[in-house]
Amino acid sequence: MHTFGPIHEHHDGPLGPLSGASFAFAPSDSGAWTSGYELCLEQGTDPVILESVSPVDGGGAKPNFLGAFVRAIPADSGGAIGTVRGFPPTVSETLHADNGYQVTQHCNFSQPTPARPTSYTELDVGIGRPSPFTGGGWSGFTVAYRVGSTQYVATWDTGLYMCGPTAPAASGCNQPS
Repeated sequence: MHTFGPIHEHHDGPLGPLSGASFAFAPSDSGAWTSGYELCLEQGTDPVILESVSPVDGGGAKPNFLGAFVRAIPADSGGAIGTVRGFPPTVSETLHADNGYQVTQHCNFSQPTPARPTSYTELDVGIGRPSPFTGGGWSGFTVAYRVGSTQYVATWDTGLYMCGPTAPAASGCNQPS
């Protein structure tokens, strides 16, 4: 990772918060999965250049982090992934490496769902269940990026868990009956 200026850790910088729900996969959901999260510019007009995406330990066993891709989704496409089986995902848009991708789409949180801007940017994150696996996951993601010569690091609480007996309570996996 290259640092060109001061590093700012934040939760409300130029890159808008990852938009998307937390997910918990059932113990029977084996293999690789993709979870998609919207990215957008919350402040300023200069592009955000992604440098890295990494999971934040959420407790329990560690699933496999399979990587991340970014894709630009036109308004007339099928839209966001949510979660889908397999990684990388099978989509009609080009998948770009996260490192070096320029986010230029502005956030538009004032529009009611499902209204969307003409297009949007999605971060597609891969998770895999190692064998054997007892449950655990990530409580969110840390995204390192830069705007001009200033580097930022943001961590968002967007959990991604694979259920099992060692999944933490915060995962939503082991709900009381």
